[in-house]
Amino acid sequence: MRAAIIACSIFFRSKAYRYGELLATWHRYGLSQEQSVEVEGRCVLLGDHTHVVKDGGRMPGVVSLRETSETQRKPSYFRGQCWGAVGLVVGSVGACFCLPLELRIHQGFRHIGLDEPHDKHHCLSLAERVVQMALAFARGQDRPAWLVLDAFFSTAGVFRLARSVYSIALKQPYLHILVKAKKNYVAYFPAPPKAPHRRGPQPFYGDKVQLMECFDHPHLFHTVTCRVYGHLEAVQLMSVPLLWKPLGDWLLFICAITSRGPIVLMSSDLRLSGRNEARATLGKGLAVSAFPLYVPV
Repeated sequence: MRAAIIACSIFFRSKAYRYGELLATWHRYGLSQEQSVEVEGRCVLLGDHTHVVKDGGRMPGVVSLRETSETQRKPSYFRGQCWGAVGLVVGSVGACFCLPLELRIHQGFRHIGLDEPHDKHHCLSLAERVVQMALAFARGQDRPAWLVLDAFFSTAGVFRLARSVYSIALKQPYLHILVKAKKNYVAYFPAPPKAPHRRGPQPFYGDKVQLMECFDHPHLFHTVTCRVYGHLEAVQLMSVPLLWKPLGDWLLFICAITSRGPIVLMSSDLRLSGRNEARATLGKGLAVSAFPLYVPV
């Protein structure tokens, strides 16, 4: 056993290979199998964080963490490592699996010999670091992708970072975001044209919309038959593009009524069709219980 541990430690510290090249080779191999699930010509990526309990006193990257997930049986505060993970949805639409692409430690950089930038404008948040991993995959493989995330990632910085990398050849961003919105989020209709005699600039934001109040208007929804966690059921959907003030731009808000309750999704792709709204969420149900598994039939 001791000999095996020494051999593994020598392999991971070897300078005979480079981590970036090894990672790119693994990405190419995963795509070369042609088993990835695609939605509107984009492969589907899943991203999330996981907290791993570590009791070692001198282990690298061990920090004090707070667990807020309702699906984890961990204490509220503990010592451990915070890992960011990105995976590729492979298989078929009816039976899909998550193929791990990359895992990185996202906290405790000083413990592993790295320093974070002191400038807050260049210091990425935990949510943005997962998006950066997905962008590296999409750019490295020249492959547009969806990134499906839970409500923790519903921040303006996530959408800005995803839109910052644009493919000239594909004439579209490399990465589109589909994320669950929080229940207290609001959006805005565009402001009506300003009266000619009124002073001041043209207002940008119009009437405010409480997203959860959209479910009080059932006549605006249409019914789609979907497979939710392996069972067929009728899901009511409604999508509307609205202005989101934290981002200062348009987003597509998708309201869905399922057997597990109402949820609101946010998409950076305003052209997402009504039938494919559900399909783009298919992978997250395998990784995070906050997202049901929607597969139209």
